[in-house]
Amino acid sequence: MIDYQKFIQRNSRRIYASAALVAALFAASILLNSGPTGTAWIVRNSISSGSIISALDVSSIKVNLATDAGHFASAKDVIIGQFATRTLSAGDLISTSDVTRTSSASEIRYLPLGIALNDLPIALTAGDRADIYVIPKQASLGPALVVSNVSVHQIDNKSRALGGNIEIEVSVGIAAAMNLVDAESQGRLVVSRHAF
Repeated sequence: MIDYQKFIQRNSRRIYASAALVAALFAASILLNSGPTGTAWIVRNSISSGSIISALDVSSIKVNLATDAGHFASAKDVIIGQFATRTLSAGDLISTSDVTRTSSASEIRYLPLGIALNDLPIALTAGDRADIYVIPKQASLGPALVVSNVSVHQIDNKSRALGGNIEIEVSVGIAAAMNLVDAESQGRLVVSRHAF
């Protein structure tokens, strides 16, 4: 018994340090294992307001939303085939108010445009946001912005490989569609891609 007490007295600092280390490792283990507890939908490709959500636009991820879980669409909720109520950017978690079963975007039009290969950014892909400018045929008129922050819905990559005019499809409102059709008849359209 005396040897045991002497051992504790001589090594008390080591014993306390070892106990603290074990407690810290145990606490770290608990914290690391308390990771994501649920699943939610996240946007992979930008979705414009009123657009139908496809399987290519979203994916499910594990998240820990804690008390806010009820505000977000879980992976069990069917959102594919529903319509976006607002513009969703890549990386956004989809909340329950971001989707609807009925299309309220009767104003949205998918407008095809023929853009020259040199007037289109190389990295432009479906889901990107872009500005479209017109360079008028009349030399007396200068270039002008036609529409800003439109969503690129599709790009015909086959025509891109051949050169010449590239067919792109943008989703715009009725007024912007009219402006684009008018601008296309006035001159050459140039597309600039948003960085984010």
